[in-house]
Amino acid sequence: MGKVIPLHEVDSLVMPLAEGASLRVTRFLESPRVALSVHGPGGGDAGGIILHADRARLLASWLLRMANECGADDPEGGRGALNARPLAPYPA
Repeated sequence: MGKVIPLHEVDSLVMPLAEGASLRVTRFLESPRVALSVHGPGGGDAGGIILHADRARLLASWLLRMANECGADDPEGGRGALNARPLAPYPA
């Protein structure tokens, strides 16, 4: 059975989602990991994942590239770096 590790939620980042749900990003103090957890409208835990810091950075870069591809802040209208360079899978 896995070890239960309390998270340092004092400096968690919380993003409101649709219908009262939220996404919480919390770092681990004792290891280079980040927890992404989804909480339902009533505050219940709806699931999540734990990523090592390098994979969290990779996910963040993918999200940034996808957001840029939407074209909202892109002067090229969404024809940015994503079309020039496809997302590479993370090495196993």
